[in-house]
Amino acid sequence: MTKYLTFSDLDEHLVIEYRKAITMAFPEIILNSQITKKYWSRLEKYFPHTQLFIISEDNNLIGFMNAIPIFWDQSLNELPNEGWDWLLKKGVDDFEKNLTPNSLGGLQIIVTKEYLGKGYSKLLIANGKKVREGLGLKNFIIPIRPIQKYKYPEMKMKDYMSLRENNEIRDPWIRTHLKSGADIIKVCKNSMNVTGDIDFWEGLLKAKINKSGAYKVKGALNLVTINIEDNYGEYREENIWINYR
Repeated sequence: MTKYLTFSDLDEHLVIEYRKAITMAFPEIILNSQITKKYWSRLEKYFPHTQLFIISEDNNLIGFMNAIPIFWDQSLNELPNEGWDWLLKKGVDDFEKNLTPNSLGGLQIIVTKEYLGKGYSKLLIANGKKVREGLGLKNFIIPIRPIQKYKYPEMKMKDYMSLRENNEIRDPWIRTHLKSGADIIKVCKNSMNVTGDIDFWEGLLKAKINKSGAYKVKGALNLVTINIEDNYGEYREENIWINYR
């Protein structure tokens, strides 16, 4: 029998499992997000009640959803290109400005390896909707990261979204959300931004960079632009804004 906990309810063992699950779920480039490093601890401090965890009968982590309340009074079509980074920063900033939220923003849904393919991601989505309803918020917006886009880093997200297989959208994470009742709003073209000098990017590439250009980095959804002359590289990841009404 499973149980649901919030971040405040986690014991030390589950917190360790939670941190490990995040590290295992994402490529190294995503774990180097400057916005995450700056704001994540405040997400957990300010909003423990919107961090939802599914725990097994023997007290192991099955999966979790991280979400953040925000205030947004414009059209959903006006949501910014800085999707994921913007969402985390805005939720924290809104709280510190004492703005009353009217929407819930989903940051990530992760199911641990042992429990993949057993319907827990859909259960987390359903419970995210319940959190939204329980808080009396209007929308449940998420800048989703399609799970197979990394195989096509040179392809624009708008083209990737149109890929079909057996008359269905090819990417299983997009399909899961659509089947769960989400509407696609638009692509957010710089949802997560990672920058650094050449040494930083050589560390991620595990190779020497000798010329400027576009580079493939393991697990990245898009190419990284490197400028040798400026000793600078930038990753601009495209995600997809969706909403559950």
